[in-house]
Amino acid sequence: MGRRFARVALVAVLALGAAACSETSQETSKPPAPARPAPAPEAPPPAPVVEVAVRDGDTSKPIAGASVRVAGAEAPVDEHGVAELVPRARAKLRVVAPGYGARTIRVNFRRKPVQRVDLWRPETQWPIYGAVPSRTQAHPKIALRPPFRVVWHRYMGSLLEFPAVVWNGVAYANNMGGILQALSMKTGRVLWRQWTGRRMASSPGIDPGRRVLVTTSMKPGDARVISMDTGKILWRFSTGRAEPSPVIRDGIAYFGAENGNVYALDLDKRRPRWVFHGGVKITGSPALVGKRLYIGDYAGRVFALDTRNGHRLWTGSAGSRVYGTIAAAGGRLFVPSVFSGLSALSARSGRLLWRIPVGAYLYSSPAAYRGRVYFGAYTGSVYAASASSGRILWSRSAGGSVSGAVEVVGGRVYAASFAGRITAWDWRSGRTVWTFSDGRYVAVSGNGARLLLHGKRTIYAVVPKR
Repeated sequence: MGRRFARVALVAVLALGAAACSETSQETSKPPAPARPAPAPEAPPPAPVVEVAVRDGDTSKPIAGASVRVAGAEAPVDEHGVAELVPRARAKLRVVAPGYGARTIRVNFRRKPVQRVDLWRPETQWPIYGAVPSRTQAHPKIALRPPFRVVWHRYMGSLLEFPAVVWNGVAYANNMGGILQALSMKTGRVLWRQWTGRRMASSPGIDPGRRVLVTTSMKPGDARVISMDTGKILWRFSTGRAEPSPVIRDGIAYFGAENGNVYALDLDKRRPRWVFHGGVKITGSPALVGKRLYIGDYAGRVFALDTRNGHRLWTGSAGSRVYGTIAAAGGRLFVPSVFSGLSALSARSGRLLWRIPVGAYLYSSPAAYRGRVYFGAYTGSVYAASASSGRILWSRSAGGSVSGAVEVVGGRVYAASFAGRITAWDWRSGRTVWTFSDGRYVAVSGNGARLLLHGKRTIYAVVPKR
């Protein structure tokens, strides 16, 4: 019995030993656990991106063809007019687009990561009385047409005889009291005011490159050069009583005065380049075509002057006193005479081509457009005549005497009258297409987005109803 027990115990011990050896063998043959992979390095944060939105300053529409240059690198804008940049917090941007004036501005992207830059088309601005240097009173690129609705109006304090000039979203307007005001074209807000004289009866001239305006005054009788941005008077030049609106080219401002002089005022040297002494009162604004300046005087004479030196090239005749401004177009000069009517002279020689007597005072400056000339008179009518022959094509009542210039915008002929209204006619047929219940002298100016209507003392900004 004892022997059997010992044998069973031995077997049990051997079995336990075998089991232990088996477990030890399994543990030693088990493959090692795979090593954990090292954590991947964190990606660097994306570089900050800022945006420049390029817009048409008049219409606020995106300009898809623009490009933005900063720190020597150029970024095109997308179809929404937006360029993405990775610049410093502060940057100097150069923004350009085909058909627009370029701009260079400084911006702070830290304060404002999305910057808007407005560009303007020079061809849809109105920088001069008469719309263009040749004083045709017809704007070649603005296509706005009535009917209109008023988007803002601004009371100007006293009589408005001459229209505002417009450049890059700002209108600059004189009143008879001698206050020059800068108005936002979008809102009508007054940006600045400046007293420039008394009895102001002219529009300023604009020199966009120098960022200055040039005004003339009857009292105290000088030309003043004024900052477009602040209204500060930079300097002045004494001329005696002066009524004409300057025309400016290449830093030279051309204008006449009541003493019979015509001045070519150098805006950089601050003195005249030359002075022509005509000897008889001048109130009309000079028309500039190429290297010739055309102007009339109270003796009924019409002068062609060489812009380079002021030499007289020829002298023609309008018959009697020239008060208004000559329009030059198609090799002809259309000259309004107070007592003799409208005359057409050869721009090359001064020879009289035709004359239209109207039997009443003719102060109105004419408009030249598509082979026709339009003018108003104290007869209370506006006339359309053939530019080549002088034949009257149509005449329409303006409701009262017309003293200010007749103008053409978008194929519509505009005139204001002493009846206190502005009327628009179709250029071809003379059909009345629209009237406005405030007006006195020159009716309109504006830009590619809205027109300015000039009432007796109030300016109205209007847009087409459609």
